This record gives sequence, structure tokens and C-alpha cells, in this order.
Amino acid sequence: MEIFEALQEHFKNEGLSQVAIAEELGVTKSYVNALLSGRQRFGKKQAETWSEKFGISKAWLLTGEGEMLKPDNNLSDDSSDEHAGLIPFYDAETSGGYEGLVASSGIDSKLTGYIQAGGWFDSKETAAIRHIGDSMTEYPSGCILAVREVTERRLLVPGRNYVIETSEFRVTKRIQLGSTPNKLALYSSNTEKYPDGRLVHEPFEVDIEDIRKIYSVLGYIVNQSGEFRLIRP
Repeated sequence: MEIFEALQEHFKNEGLSQVAIAEELGVTKSYVNALLSGRQRFGKKQAETWSEKFGISKAWLLTGEGEMLKPDNNLSDDSSDEHAGLIPFYDAETSGGYEGLVASSGIDSKLTGYIQAGGWFDSKETAAIRHIGDSMTEYPSGCILAVREVTERRLLVPGRNYVIETSEFRVTKRIQLGSTPNKLALYSSNTEKYPDGRLVHEPFEVDIEDIRKIYSVLGYIVNQSGEFRLIRP
């Protein structure tokens, strides 16, 4: 059984509606629905909150492994939790654009492990994914991006970098307002030009309704001397 299905059954047995859960957490019902429908994964900070409020194992929310509920005599996860301080790493790629290519989002990403980044992201990260391509000069091709899913799109900040995911592709770009209110313009930081003066990585627009998920880029991690180390953008 999937995590979200097990949670739905648990809260149904407990007599807690999504409205009641949202009120307890101080969030919107749509936010709760996204988690309970499987459209959004639990990040470390979310798992900690749900664990504290509802007695659900943080490790189970992040991995689906072990028991769903914490022991009655221990309402907080063990501080020695093997996954504490780690960023969930998903088998997925985002591309800044390389020779006209973008990363496909047609295959669902899977949790493949965790990355230790020393807690430098202040527990704000949702996931870590690979980045390829050369259109975003601040992120070396092959690095690991630490990202946080944006659940309130009205809070998007023009001029900042995001991972944009549609049903067809997943790209890392700097966003700006589009030519109409229902569009976002996606820009590259690499301003390399062809001999005729045209940008190699030209900006393009995407309809907001076609965007499946948006992640704010918190920073990136590169492998140096066998250890992952953080370099902020």
C-alpha cells in the first residue's frame, strides 16, 4: 500500500477529515489534499510536523519503511534516526538545456537514497535531484540540486531559479512574468551567442496550467574528494 493510501485509511479510522487536519496544522485544505492524494511527497520538515502532531513515524513518511505509527511511549522520533539530517535523493534529472535537450519527466522518480549535506539548508529541502546541461552557469552539469517544492504558486519570485516540471520535461530556469498572466517566461543565465548574435539558450514561455510541479532551488552539492559538499548559488 502506498504511503498516501495508508494515511487516508488511518485518518478515516481516526475520524479526522482533511479540513480538521488542515486546521490542526494551520495550513490550507488543498495543501493537505496534495499530500494525502500522493501528488506531493513529504519533505523532512513536513514529516517532522506530521510526526509531532499525529504520532506518525517520520522515517515512515519519508521512506515507507518500518511502522507507520510511533510507539505510544515515545511520541517523538528517535534522535538517532538513521535518516536524520539527510536529504532524500530521487532518481530524476533536471536540465538547464544542453544542445537543445531537456530532461524527460515521463518516468516517475524514485527514492534511491539520501545525501548528507551537513544541515546547511536548514531543513528546508524537499529533495535532491541531478542537474545536467550548460544553460545555467551557476550549476555545474552533473551536480546535485537541493530543492523545495513550492505549494503556493502565488509566492513565486520573478528573477529566482526554479525547477519547472510538466508532463513532458523538467528544466532548471530563472523565471519571469510571461507575456500574459497565465504564462511564465523561463530564462537561462548562460548568455552565449551564435556568430549572428542570437542566443544559444533562448528564453521560452510555458502555460502555468501545464506546469505539474515547481521546485525552488536552494543550492547545489558537488562531489569533492569523495564527499558531498555544499556550494550555495
